[in-house]
Amino acid sequence: MDKLWLRLLIIVLVSGSLRAADRPNIVLVLVDDMGYSDLGCFGSEIAMPNIDKLAANGLKFTNFTNCAKCETTRTTLMSGRYHTEVKGDSRSLITIPENLALGGYQNFMVGKWHIFDEPLQRGFDRYFGFLEGATNFFTGEGTSGKFSYKLENEDYQIPDDFYSTDYFTDYAVKYIDERNKEKPFFMYLAYNAPHYPLQAPKDDVMKYRGKYLEGWEALRTKRFQRMKELGIIPPEMELSKPEPDVRSWESLSDEEKDDMDLRMATYAAMIDRVDQQLGRVIGKLEAEKISDNTLVIFLSDNGACPFDRTRTPTLENNYMPWDGRSYYCYPKEWANACNTPFRLYKQNQNEGGISTAMIAHWPDGISVPGTFNRQRGHLVDFHATFRELAGVAYPDEYRGNKIGPARGISLVPSFQGKFRELHPYLYQNFAETKNALIKGKWKLVDYKYLYDLDTDRIESNDLSKSHPEKLHEMKAEFKKLDEELNRGRAIRKMSGAKKSKAGKK
Repeated sequence: MDKLWLRLLIIVLVSGSLRAADRPNIVLVLVDDMGYSDLGCFGSEIAMPNIDKLAANGLKFTNFTNCAKCETTRTTLMSGRYHTEVKGDSRSLITIPENLALGGYQNFMVGKWHIFDEPLQRGFDRYFGFLEGATNFFTGEGTSGKFSYKLENEDYQIPDDFYSTDYFTDYAVKYIDERNKEKPFFMYLAYNAPHYPLQAPKDDVMKYRGKYLEGWEALRTKRFQRMKELGIIPPEMELSKPEPDVRSWESLSDEEKDDMDLRMATYAAMIDRVDQQLGRVIGKLEAEKISDNTLVIFLSDNGACPFDRTRTPTLENNYMPWDGRSYYCYPKEWANACNTPFRLYKQNQNEGGISTAMIAHWPDGISVPGTFNRQRGHLVDFHATFRELAGVAYPDEYRGNKIGPARGISLVPSFQGKFRELHPYLYQNFAETKNALIKGKWKLVDYKYLYDLDTDRIESNDLSKSHPEKLHEMKAEFKKLDEELNRGRAIRKMSGAKKSKAGKK
């Protein structure tokens, strides 16, 4: 009997080790400020054969939700909790790499961090990238005028031939090459493209020069039609109306049109360049014969950006976008086109701010390749998904600190074409005047507008007056969740109360 139990134990241990060996590698690719319709497979005219191929052989998520801005999205993604919960308290969370490391994963990161602590302090074994919100693509200078690039723990000196998209890819390939091949890995590849400043190599820009002279209205219309042909949106969907402050293309002079074409051509070139470089990463996975068992996920951190912060010296000196001295941005009119068919942009909690095209590719794990997933998903779901794939539990404590509850629901059933559990709610909060609550088909925006997402995802028909009882219900639910989840606001209220009392004294 003892020998029988020993044999059974050996079988269990061996099968467990096989399952561990079969656990997928995970590559999470996050781009910066890219609109919902900017991918070729989501309606764009931009050339991106590598990403389109991932989509054709993987899953296209048409209803995936981010947090409308760089830092809020990255905090939510890394923690698996709403960013307001952990604001000012990074001890109350366990990051994705920290959690995966408990299951034996090695963890690498390249690119933009822009959240709490630093990557090597929060579970990553190796890191190359920058810590702040935006930098010059050629010189590495941040918007603050400082340099925050790091290679592992050391400050990094920017070389003369630098272009951030290319160098991030160099290190992604290097880390894959130098990995421990006996262990699975997680890689977080956070490109800063196509975030401003709009800068790209000359050949890439000239590929698109002149292609946008028809203007933003024409671009929106063409993308909208293409999205219907691709099945991204239903044939009965309407195109949202431009916001009242969006200019007509015909109101511009010929010189202004040429300038606007240059900016959009540069933006397209930056996305094209990401596709080229991601092709190198995919090529490395194939060369290592690990591509079939590697989950690759691609998405953007928020919708397209409406802020034209082009710097005066760039225009006065006619610096071209392949010159490191340049600093171009595009205006809200192009952002409106990039977010086709939705309203508004980055920072707003309307669909144009929080909707992202999301792609998942995993030959060994996705049993329904080439299909759409139209269930609402959210950034908090990545933490839960990766834990399930790694076979690790979510701890109550980490490094002696109590960890708050994880909010996500695993996407793994979606990879099998199965319906997955619905979120009871999705809480969105960028600011006190820019927030949302999604509950089933209902969406409350900015605490006053009410939309039925099943029939009106473009948010054209405010139902707050025709459904006052539902508006009241959603507002009450948001207020309750806001008090529970928005730690930062609770602190502000407390500090404000103390100041008030001190003032009375």
